[in-house]
Amino acid sequence: MKAPTVSIEKLIKKFKTYEIASADGTAIAAANALKALALQTKVKSTKALLEQVKVAAHGLREARQSSAALHNCLDHLEDAAQQASDIKVPLDEARTIIVKASDEFITRIDAAKKRIAEVGAKHIRSGDRILTLCRSTTVLGILKKVVEQGKEVQVFVAESRPDFEGRLLANEVAALGIPVTFFTDFAARVFLPDMNILLAGGEAIAASGAIVSKVGTATLAELCHDARVRVLIALGSYKFSHETILGRLITIEEGDPMQVAAPDDLNPQVTVRNPLFDVTGPEHIDAFITEHGIIPPQGAYLLFTTNRQKERDEKG
Repeated sequence: MKAPTVSIEKLIKKFKTYEIASADGTAIAAANALKALALQTKVKSTKALLEQVKVAAHGLREARQSSAALHNCLDHLEDAAQQASDIKVPLDEARTIIVKASDEFITRIDAAKKRIAEVGAKHIRSGDRILTLCRSTTVLGILKKVVEQGKEVQVFVAESRPDFEGRLLANEVAALGIPVTFFTDFAARVFLPDMNILLAGGEAIAASGAIVSKVGTATLAELCHDARVRVLIALGSYKFSHETILGRLITIEEGDPMQVAAPDDLNPQVTVRNPLFDVTGPEHIDAFITEHGIIPPQGAYLLFTTNRQKERDEKG
């Protein structure tokens, strides 16, 4: 197999350094990169194009192992390339097939997020006091729709250490005209009596109904569940992890320990860990907000079967 193009290598670096951080952002960037690869590569055959797509997809997949959206996007593009090779279409037609598959997945993400915003906003009422963390574009989309509908809510944002994505979200929510309270992660328990909804996004949905999400989500969800604060997780069905059907665990990535503490700050004998995600069990989640509507976590497998049926219908 030939090595992936330089543009793919640069994207892999951006994934590893979290220059591109969001789950949707990684999937969209990968789709566009493989689209560009298909159009620009100098290979002479459809089979050679397939090999380049496989190598590029492998590198991108390894760079962000927790992102089900990325993995599903790469599966979709690899399947398209494989099909083109299997039926031995001409190279130009194979390029077109891959471009179409890329556009399809990006369109699917965009359509799902718009629908999730509509579904989520329907379940937010004026007067709701919403806790969130990290910077989820899906959550932000719901809040934008809430404002458009003229509902008045308050939002409480945890800072989301160590990269402080909560600061970005707090500023964006405030720009919508929503009153925002910002605090350190472990102060969330202090303000819990003032809240009635936890609204968060996620990286992946497991077949069990568990989710992988920004570290801290599991702790907040458990606290909210015990305090009878509704826990709503907003994410598209394209984040369903197919591998979990067979019991495989989703990888929990770790970031640079330097984000937590510089070497000079601690005794050399201290080990610094920086998990980027955690796992929230279905017992601490009230519902998923998806493009298919509100679904209980126990119905996560329904997302898989619904999507598979849709794919079969589209293929005829």
